[in-house]
Amino acid sequence: MRNRQEKDKKIKSNWWRWPLEALFPDKKFDGQLQNPGSEEVFDFDDAIAADDIFALIAEKIAYYPPNDRRELFAIFIPGLGQPEHESSKRSRRYAETLKTGVVNLNNSSYLKQNPIVDILNPYLDWIDAAIHRLGLSGSPVINNTATLIVRALDSHTPLHLSADSHGTILLARAINRAKRKFIDQHAAIWNFKKRQIWELKWQEYSYQLIRVFNFGNGYKNWIKGPKYIMVSITGDPLPEKFGITPEQATKKGRDDLKFLIFPRLFPEGSFEAHNMMFTTELLRQTFRKNGLEVGDFPSLYFQLNQNYLKIATPEEVSWPKDMKDYVWNPDSLKSIPNYFDDNQLN
Repeated sequence: MRNRQEKDKKIKSNWWRWPLEALFPDKKFDGQLQNPGSEEVFDFDDAIAADDIFALIAEKIAYYPPNDRRELFAIFIPGLGQPEHESSKRSRRYAETLKTGVVNLNNSSYLKQNPIVDILNPYLDWIDAAIHRLGLSGSPVINNTATLIVRALDSHTPLHLSADSHGTILLARAINRAKRKFIDQHAAIWNFKKRQIWELKWQEYSYQLIRVFNFGNGYKNWIKGPKYIMVSITGDPLPEKFGITPEQATKKGRDDLKFLIFPRLFPEGSFEAHNMMFTTELLRQTFRKNGLEVGDFPSLYFQLNQNYLKIATPEEVSWPKDMKDYVWNPDSLKSIPNYFDDNQLN
């Protein structure tokens, strides 16, 4: 894997970010594209200047698992508390479990090895997430994701976006910003009639081209347009308390929001239900249970939209032995059906 100095040389930061990046080194990678396999970082401004940004991503930046046919890649925004090397590790697992290409759009962390204020440092990402959810702060992730969405619509290129936890908040705001940018480039601010026309075109084009796959959603106000699937495990506190639930979506008449909620896996109150490394295993089994090729997200959406998708249960999953390497609380593994028996852990 490339060392930090080699990665840093790839990024051209604005001068006003230098103090922040000096204090928190991972902020250097905020909003930058990264191949989770090689962990090579690509400067977003350089990449977006390419004649065909999506061909560049597909051929040079995306990480594809072994034996993948390279037919699909998702641009993934990780959750909080994941420096770029950790988010790469988890994204590799995402790609390999679901047999799909993955490109990280880094959501950098305030975590550092030797913080000046050791007690405060672990909480900075949580504070940052709360500020983002309130819409009181911007992020390179929001700007760059919005740019990619508009570029996809302008070039009529299908785009798959995925996010986890804090990443869902940034993605929701990016889609909102993309809508404004898309309409603004086609209609003047004072031309209300033309703006209404292009708002309808936004919904039409984004529904055709943009697919969003969220894990542990933490945002309520998703605008109409893209095809959405919200994936979670029962007991995950973020989508249940801060995201939008199926009941809330029904009350709002949002039948465009599809939900894939797996049965409870962990005891009530366990934050491990928010760990998407478990969600992806349940999702892989769901593909198989429905006779779908693992990673065939368009067919998964179709069956979910038709209300005949069969959802996998925890008992049906063959849990990998290395789940212990992705767990936050090792004791939580005791609640997974057959895990200890199959893996002989204690």
